Formats: sequence, structure tokens, C-alpha cells
Amino acid sequence: MSPRFLKLCLLAILLTIVAQPAALALERHGDLPLGTQWQCFRLDEKARKQSGLDAERLAVLFLEPDAKWYTYSHEPKGLGKPTTLKANQGGAPLPVLYPLGTPKPDPVDPAAQVLAYPERTPLFVPLPGKAAKPLTATLELLLCTTDKCLPAKLNLSYTPPPGPLPEASAQPWWQRLLTAAAAQPAARPALQADSAPQALQEPATAPTEGWQHLKPRYFQPELEVRSLFKAVLLGLLAGFILNFMPCVLPVISIKLSAFMAGSTAATMDMRRARFREHNLFFALGILLYFFALSAILGATGLAWGQIFQKPAIVLVLTLLIFALSLSLFGVFSLPIVDLKFDRMTTHPKLQALFTGLLATLLATPCSGPFLGGVLGWTLMQPPWIISSVLAAIGLGMASPYLVMVLFPGLVRLFPKPGAWTGHLEKIVGLLLLGTCVYLLGILPAARLIPALVALWLTAVAAWLWGIAGPGFDSRRNAVPKLLAICALAAGIFWALRPTQTVAHMEPYAYAPLRELLGRQTVVVDFTADWCPSCKVLEQTTLTPARLGDMKTRYGLALMRADLTEKNPEAEALLQALGSQSIPVLAIFTKNAPESPLVLRDLFTPAQFEEALQSTTRP
Repeated sequence: MSPRFLKLCLLAILLTIVAQPAALALERHGDLPLGTQWQCFRLDEKARKQSGLDAERLAVLFLEPDAKWYTYSHEPKGLGKPTTLKANQGGAPLPVLYPLGTPKPDPVDPAAQVLAYPERTPLFVPLPGKAAKPLTATLELLLCTTDKCLPAKLNLSYTPPPGPLPEASAQPWWQRLLTAAAAQPAARPALQADSAPQALQEPATAPTEGWQHLKPRYFQPELEVRSLFKAVLLGLLAGFILNFMPCVLPVISIKLSAFMAGSTAATMDMRRARFREHNLFFALGILLYFFALSAILGATGLAWGQIFQKPAIVLVLTLLIFALSLSLFGVFSLPIVDLKFDRMTTHPKLQALFTGLLATLLATPCSGPFLGGVLGWTLMQPPWIISSVLAAIGLGMASPYLVMVLFPGLVRLFPKPGAWTGHLEKIVGLLLLGTCVYLLGILPAARLIPALVALWLTAVAAWLWGIAGPGFDSRRNAVPKLLAICALAAGIFWALRPTQTVAHMEPYAYAPLRELLGRQTVVVDFTADWCPSCKVLEQTTLTPARLGDMKTRYGLALMRADLTEKNPEAEALLQALGSQSIPVLAIFTKNAPESPLVLRDLFTPAQFEEALQSTTRP
């Protein structure tokens, strides 16, 4: 074989690789764990007769979920949202053929099965005429993994290539097309108008307006709020109790700085003065946060804790808490917020203020007794009422520190520093690292690796800052600190850049719920990954075993509304139920679906059982 021939073969292979059309590459869609790909094929006369399609060209949209993800088929045979593609060409709707799904256990009821698309799946769009006209399409689907789901709606476009096309009948998916064509005669005008199953059509009434008829009942009506006076009173109590909720225990390490403030002072008078000053500014930090939060919630209409839907906010908090933990291990000293107990910061008032802000921000996802009813009424009121009630909640949360301001002599109850202080700092540092683990759990799975890279670069930045020493007065100080700033910026940039996949979502949808109302008792659980109280419920009351037992005994349909990310349909129902915070569980009875029974905040298995029993009484 001559060298010339080998060179020609190699050149042909390279040209083949380079000449692959761009349409053959998977298109990613932001953070969604899904790739799509358009291709076009030819239907010869034999293929048209075999399939019954009156078209010479066939556009195929391939759906390719990421590993361990799946999307429900067009007819899932369960509560899952169907995959629906609506395509048109030049304003005229096009028929769509869907392959049959692969059976898999229903995530709600493992004894039942649903149909899903777990792997690369083609959706078929027969194209009229021979001209290569561009088409547009809207794809709606529900991407799920074993423990969470993510709804998606994508606007797609595609221009078929004008040149020779591969033959459709020679493709490995041809038999799936024949099966789909037999089940869905795509040439019928009715199918062209709308290819979605009739039972799951979009409601004529918009989801945000479809729940006005509800008349919810509450399991503990005495805790429901209908007046500003009661909201303020219960808000004060709820804010105070919020200090002791299990979900705020990770930030107890930050609050220790308030208790230990002034412990290094030489005399008792100095200790009392520093103790009073630190707790005063710590309490002001709490109140300042609640005033800012009231302005944000009043202006945006967000729900309590919903800022944790923003991965960027969660990431920045994680990096800050991680940096605080490194400072306690002696890697470096933070300029303002420093939690070390054995020496005073150069900015004690700012340190106390920012520490109070940070501790309160981390407590925002928590929900305690009385808080659900207070927020459910408050966040649907005018801005001045929202500000008043949130100020009361903040005052309640700040009350223990205000007591220490009024009675600074309490400082004598805390021990003086000694060798044990260094050990306490390390313990607090470990608690902060545990808080970082919790915050990382809130992030979408696709953000986890970038977040870990950002944490590593934060550690590098902290080390560089620590070896530089104080000030910027020399090259020895300035260069390492500039490198530290660059490392931190690189970590944040890496973590916030667009990712290939995301994890997050819920199987609740407006249309399936409306279909079930009046036919079956439906339980809708509102939850979110940023809601620790929701996770406590899932581990104690709403366990899979208990829900399965309740479903069998009471004939329930179970739905989960996930508010981890923006979910207008679920948020509309939540507001109709008189709530703006979670956890919330609503029971739509078979006999009276327009009067759902609502359970707020944390509840026990016995209360859940009692609520279900009350729905079956005549």
C-alpha cells in the first residue's frame, strides 16, 4: 500500500469528521439535564406505504436525558406530566408521533408502573412538501431522577437541510416509528391541531386564576391570623421560638460569638461594656435583616425562604461560611467578620452587626410554630403590614440578645478564656463546615462539582491571605493578597458559569390535579430542598412506608409540589390555600374537593392520621 494512498485515506477521514453538520451535535439547554438533537430523513414510496404517512420528509427530534434521568412518555399512564411537542411550519401546525415509553415503577406507588423515556428517544414530525422550510416547536416535559423532578418548557427551531437525506427506513428506530404510526395516525387533522391527550390538555382557565373557588379549612384554626394585632403578637412569639428550632442549630456557632463577646477584657466593667455593645449590634443586625427582607418580599412577592431558590446566593453563603471556618482553624484572619473568641476584632461593632445579619440569613429557610399562619396572612397584605409583622418576628428573634443588652451582668455566667478557648474555636469551625455541607445539599446536583472547586480555591485564597500578613504596605503583603482575590474570583466565576445539568423539581401539575378532584382524595405536599422543616417531615411523618400505607387505607392520590425552584403553578395553589411559607400539606377530599384541609408547619404522624380520618367522616 503506497504512502500516497494512506495519506488520501487519512485526509478523507479527517474531512468526514470536520464536515459533520452542526445539527448532529446535542444542543444543551442551560442547566437542564437534557440534550436535544434535530435530524431530517427521507421517506421513499415504500416507507410511506409501510408507515401510512403522507409525507416525503421526516424531521426527528431526539431527546437524550443525562445519566440517571428520565422524562415521562407522551402517555405516562400515571401522574407524571406527559412529554408534548407542538410543532408548526409557516404558522401551520404539524402532526407529531410519539414512541411508546419504557415501563418503570411509579415513584409514588412502586407496585404500579408508568411509561418513561429513560434513554435517547426520537419524536417524529412528518413534513409536508419537498421544500426545506424552517419549523418552530415547543417542547414540554418533566425530567426526573429517583428523588426529584424538574419541569421544562423549551422553544426550539430547526431548518431541514436541502441536500440528499438518509433513508428513514434504514434507521434503528424505524420499528418504533411504525408502532407509533399505528397507534397515532398522524395524518388526521385532529392530531395536527393538538397532539396532547385529551385528559391532560392545558386548562382553559390559567393556573394562577383557577383556584379562586377554594374554601380551605385549617387543622389548627386558632393559629390562623386575620388581624394585624394577632399577627404581631404571634410574630414576636414565632421569632423567639425560631432561635431554638433544630434547623437553626448549624448557626449556633455564629451566635456563640454573642455569648463570648468581651470574655478577653481585663476587668468586669470592661467585660460588661463589650458584652452589651456586641449583643446590641448583633440584635441590630437581626432587625436590619428583617427590615431588608420585608422590603424584598413586599416588592417581589416572593415567599418566605424563597431566596434560597437562587443557587448564586446559596453558593456565596457557602463560601463565606467556609471562609469563617478556615479563620477559626487559624488559616487566616477575616478583616471584619471574625469569630475568634480570644481576641477582639479591629471593628467590633461591624463584626457584631454582620454576624447578626449572617446568622439570621442562614435561619431564613426555617419554619417554626406559629410562623406558617403568620406569614400566610402577612405576605398577602400591603407592604406596611408586611414590614410591621416581619419587624415583630425580627424583634422576637433578637429578644434574647436584647435581654443581654439590658442585663450585661450576665457576662459573668460565661467562663473566662483559657486553653479551652482554642479547642472551642475548632469545634465551632467544624460546626461551620457542617453548615457548608447542608448548604451544598441545597444546590442543584449539577452545581456541586463547580461549588467544590470554588471551595478549594477559597481555601487557596485564605492561605495566601494568611501568609501575607496585615496591610498592603509592601509587595510582600500586596502580591499574595491580590493573588488571593484572583483565586476567589476565579472560584466564584467557575461555580456560577452555565452548567450542563441541573437537579431539581416536582410531579405536581395543575391539569392532573384538576382531573383527580372529586374522583379521589388527593394529598398535595409542598416542599423544597432549601426547607429543613420539610426534610424533617419527610424523615418522620411523610415517610414512604407511611404514605404507602395511608394511600392503601384511604384510597389517596399523592402529589408533591416542589418549590426548590420557581414554580408558578404550585405557588398559585399555595397562595390559594392561604399560605406563603412551607411546609404545607393540603388534603382535597373526594366528597368536598373545594374545601381542602390544610396542615401547616411541622405535624406528627398522629395529627396526619387524625386529619385523614376527619376527611372520611360524614
